[in-house]
Amino acid sequence: MKWILTILIASAFTAFALFKTRSATDKKSSIQPHDKSFAVLELFTSEGCSSCPPADRLLPQLIKIDSGIVALSFHVDYWDNLGWKDVFSDASFTERQRLYGKRFHLESIYTPQLVINGEYELVGSNRQKAENLINKVQQESSASQITITDLKQQDQHLQVGCELSGDIKDSWLLAALVQKHAERKIGAGENHGATLLHTNVVRSFFENNAEPEMNFAISLPSDLKDGEWQLVLYLQRKSDLKITGAQIYRQN
Repeated sequence: MKWILTILIASAFTAFALFKTRSATDKKSSIQPHDKSFAVLELFTSEGCSSCPPADRLLPQLIKIDSGIVALSFHVDYWDNLGWKDVFSDASFTERQRLYGKRFHLESIYTPQLVINGEYELVGSNRQKAENLINKVQQESSASQITITDLKQQDQHLQVGCELSGDIKDSWLLAALVQKHAERKIGAGENHGATLLHTNVVRSFFENNAEPEMNFAISLPSDLKDGEWQLVLYLQRKSDLKITGAQIYRQN
């Protein structure tokens, strides 16, 4: 049992630039401000872990609690040599979990692990504790804001422009391109024969030092069609890994 949308922004996200974007396919899209605080849920999971399906099923239920909750499923790779290779796994996601392991002084990383706003960690299938911690972080004020100013598709990448404000010193800007839904039949390993459902699977990930104005590209997997993905941007302090602000681009 080892070891990451409705738009969210914190209550301080009261002033937003008009969002301007035109996709390569001219599909409608929207950025809508919310006057609520936020909770970023990062679930570290694996298709090779028999304890993970309950956490995978809980994640979409937690999203429904409040529009200020965003969830990310990071599939780690350390289960891949134990009978079943998870096609969504990535070594960089394992490294991200290890970073949290150090922050929380854990003896080892494990799945399913849920990290909330970079402040708290728990077993990903523990509904009561997750709901309590979500309620707790949503009482906090946002320290930073993200405004997406431009987004367009070029070949198999998204070109993103954004403006960051508030307390962004010594922080990272993180961006996750997520597949909203996935269904997989498992052919071996601990979950052999099961059909697993996944929510907001991280397919591409970007990380860089936060600056007031940023432009970057993030990979858009060729198997994802219009309407099947969303883009989550969030700010994280380097010192304590607390997530201080978040924003989402979603297709209509």
